[in-house]
Amino acid sequence: MTNTAKKTSAKYDKFLIIIIFLAFAVYIKGLSFDILNFDDNEYFSDYPEINNFSLSSIIKYFSNYYVLMYQPLPILSFAILGNNATLQHFINLAFHIFNIFLVYKFCGLISINQSVKRITTFLFALHPLAVEPVMWISSRSSVMYACFYILALIYYLNYRNSENKKKLYYSILFFILSLFSKVHAVSFPLSLIVVDLFILKQKFNLNLIAKKWVFFIGSLIFGIIAIQNTETEINIKFSAGAYTYIDYIFIFCYEAIWYLVKIILPINLSPIYVYPVKTDGLLPFFYYVSAGIIILISYLIFKFKQKRDFILFGILFFYSSLIFVFQIVPSRLFIVADRYGYIANIGIFFIIAGLIFEYFEKTKALASFYTAASAIVIISFFQADIWKSDKTLADRIIEVNPETPYIARAFGIRANYYKNKENKTDFALSDYLKATELDSNDWISPYQAALIYTGNSELQQAILYYEKANKADNKTPLPYTDLGVLYTISNDFIKAELCADSALHRSKYFANAMLLKSVCRLNMEDSVSAKNILTLCIDKNPKFSPAYKNRGIILLNNFKNTEDACKDFAKANELGEPDMQDILNYYCNKK
Repeated sequence: MTNTAKKTSAKYDKFLIIIIFLAFAVYIKGLSFDILNFDDNEYFSDYPEINNFSLSSIIKYFSNYYVLMYQPLPILSFAILGNNATLQHFINLAFHIFNIFLVYKFCGLISINQSVKRITTFLFALHPLAVEPVMWISSRSSVMYACFYILALIYYLNYRNSENKKKLYYSILFFILSLFSKVHAVSFPLSLIVVDLFILKQKFNLNLIAKKWVFFIGSLIFGIIAIQNTETEINIKFSAGAYTYIDYIFIFCYEAIWYLVKIILPINLSPIYVYPVKTDGLLPFFYYVSAGIIILISYLIFKFKQKRDFILFGILFFYSSLIFVFQIVPSRLFIVADRYGYIANIGIFFIIAGLIFEYFEKTKALASFYTAASAIVIISFFQADIWKSDKTLADRIIEVNPETPYIARAFGIRANYYKNKENKTDFALSDYLKATELDSNDWISPYQAALIYTGNSELQQAILYYEKANKADNKTPLPYTDLGVLYTISNDFIKAELCADSALHRSKYFANAMLLKSVCRLNMEDSVSAKNILTLCIDKNPKFSPAYKNRGIILLNNFKNTEDACKDFAKANELGEPDMQDILNYYCNKK
């Protein structure tokens, strides 16, 4: 079954057309889904060059990391399309549809059996594990690198079948494009070796490896680029203090089994799977069981390797593609991810297809397959709804995972949704408080809770949570600034000024803190200092309209300088400060 197949045309295969139609039916609703506050928004809010597409921006795409990854080609696609959610979702779907066709072609090159090719393609297209890379905009890197990865495999097989050097060069080109899409493509040389051994029936020797020197060098270079990211180093240090070396062995075993288990039982899938919580120094029970399962699988593969070589091919393709995403040295704050198996799963799907073919050849029990296939389509259809909004996403993360500090982010995301989309401040406050409880390093949730308490006139609670926010982070000036504003409400300008000074210690020319300090000075009858602070604020923040407005008021009321006051009012109006036209009409436009 694993002999290289003759070329067959996918053009007239009605089954492929049905698969593509079903994929559209399952995923098309994603075109109406949001840009999520779960990495998606960061691309368009934290990196100005993505919103300002230009030649200089393109240079930045190829020289910087984005959301912890080196992924210039996906970033380029984000920049070209902008923050239009429908277009961004459409590109993910388009890549997946094209990848379905590529998997069909690839399977046609590694198996002469039409049923195996169709079943493998069907599982790749519609398995619930494929939902995340298709529906999540941020997973563009997964569907994009997979596209070039499979193209490189196809051209490599065509090269080996024809010895046409041009096809080898195309394989190298698509491999490089895959690397520029996602560093996970570094596994490509290992996949080539598996193909050589089990599809092309080559003998394993040093020459087999040496012939792939270009691919290995490419993988080495991009592997080094990936680990140079400073945020990755921070995550490694964070995880290193939580587990022992023995723990990492069992964590590795768990990861190796998890991807297999989820292919067979794709239930309780989640956008995030947090690291395990240790109880009395021990990992959860299944982590230890995983080691035994790996030993059993290894024994069975060894025992039956001569009878079922397609099984060994599938297993080795699966693990050779996954090996570099295993958190042997944890560099992420989650242990596994659905999208990581996007390419690797082809190996297991190939095994399943081969076993189904052999079984059906003996029993003709096609009804069982169609029943299972229907279940897969239904599960994937509903799995897609998880990615509809911040709330549906957070609900699933919270439902599947234990309450750990990292899950605080999910409570914060859901709280923002309640607050900004549904105006349910009570629900939002409850989630902000839960996030604060889970993660003492999260300053945003207590800060948001303080804002809600302020709006509810619960000033003591607001002060408490502003202080929690200040304690959680020693860099942001926002909590101190807003706490100072709160003190001005009760006319405690001494405490308010102390807060302003603390905020300015964190950010020397933070505009709102300078404005707060000016207000305090003015209310402490030091109008000269108040004016000078605003003058400095304008010098450092020339587009901050409230500074012009307030300096104009001081010039008008305290220095009787109507001419300069009106200049400030006019500038504030030009910058969009509300209600300035009325002030201009009253004080400055009198005939």
